[in-house]
Amino acid sequence: MSRTLPWIIVAACLAAFVASFSELQRVRTRLGEVSRHQFHDHAEVRQFMIRSALADADQPIVVLGDSITEMAPLPRQLCGHPVINAGVGGMTIGEAAKLAQRLFANRTPFLIALALGANDIGSKSAGRDFSDLLRIAAKRSPRLVSISVTSDGETSQQISLAAIAAEAPYIEPQLPPGSKMTDGIHYTAAAYARWIPALESLIAAEIKDCR
Repeated sequence: MSRTLPWIIVAACLAAFVASFSELQRVRTRLGEVSRHQFHDHAEVRQFMIRSALADADQPIVVLGDSITEMAPLPRQLCGHPVINAGVGGMTIGEAAKLAQRLFANRTPFLIALALGANDIGSKSAGRDFSDLLRIAAKRSPRLVSISVTSDGETSQQISLAAIAAEAPYIEPQLPPGSKMTDGIHYTAAAYARWIPALESLIAAEIKDCR
């Protein structure tokens, strides 16, 4: 027994090593799938949810934006119209233009509010991309407004100039100190307490019979 015990211990250790190595490989493969969006593509899920909401809505107000919009506690109705949160985390202005063409191909929202730019910081084409988005959105809805979601001065300037050129109302709400989360991008509850009422007022100003 004393001679076989070491071999038993070696065999047990080898089996444990093989099992651990297999589990490590499985985890690495799973992480690879997630990083390539094979396991779960958030953008696709969000787009499916938005399309479903549009299909059931009559003359909706659509707020098209990135994660700041997606995380926003928007009202369910405004001025007698259902509000659809069409925020998609990580979306750039250029991606929003492509999405708008697909989402609104056979639909005419009552109003479209654009809230983009947080993922375009540093882009020299943000203004041109926003002009393209405004042009696409204008073909789908007679009412357009836009609201800032970034404190980056250059990006905001490009977007505001594009909005002015398109004669689309644009505002930059004054957010309180400490309005950003630790990542310096996303909004805190205090920021939304200013941002959402500003968006509501902007939309209401474009609707004559707002109630």
